[in-house]
Amino acid sequence: MSEKNQRRKNLIKLAECSVMLALSVVLSFVEIWKMPMGGGITLLSMLPVCLIAVKYGVKGALPTAFLYSVIQFAIGFSSGNVFVYCVTPVTWIVCLLFDYIVPFTVLGFSGIFRKKFGNAGIIAGIALMIAIRFVCHYITGVAIWGQWAENMSPYLYSLIYNVQYMLPECILTSVAAGILIKIPSVRKLLAL
Repeated sequence: MSEKNQRRKNLIKLAECSVMLALSVVLSFVEIWKMPMGGGITLLSMLPVCLIAVKYGVKGALPTAFLYSVIQFAIGFSSGNVFVYCVTPVTWIVCLLFDYIVPFTVLGFSGIFRKKFGNAGIIAGIALMIAIRFVCHYITGVAIWGQWAENMSPYLYSLIYNVQYMLPECILTSVAAGILIKIPSVRKLLAL
């Protein structure tokens, strides 16, 4: 491939990743249901980043997913209620890593089963990465937010709290991905 064609291909990839990142950020503001201590069901906010992972694989999607995590952190931080409850440096780091950086960056792995299992692999990869995001939020729920459990184990509290929004978010995103990847024009865009 000539240098000019490679630059053009890289520019298209950058533009697609940028647009899908922006779409994920905008969709994260469209909340169908908001939880009282953070989190909620959005209008498929993870799907655009996951689709970048399907198209470009882990290497191509990780920078986009990481940027998404940084933007989600900035949004959470600017809301003013994120780190108020993190009273020690350890809880601050746990919150930063497991409520923002890791759970949103892991979405960049959503395409890991694409080549091996086709459409089912795409849906499974997306669902698995959202499940890993759930585990991350569960960890911070136990470590930080569980202090409000009132007569309940922080482990059970975190499980109940996070399942309420992460399970519907996972189902909606997986179903939407399943529908989209059957549309011929989307399949072409994703190089399926």
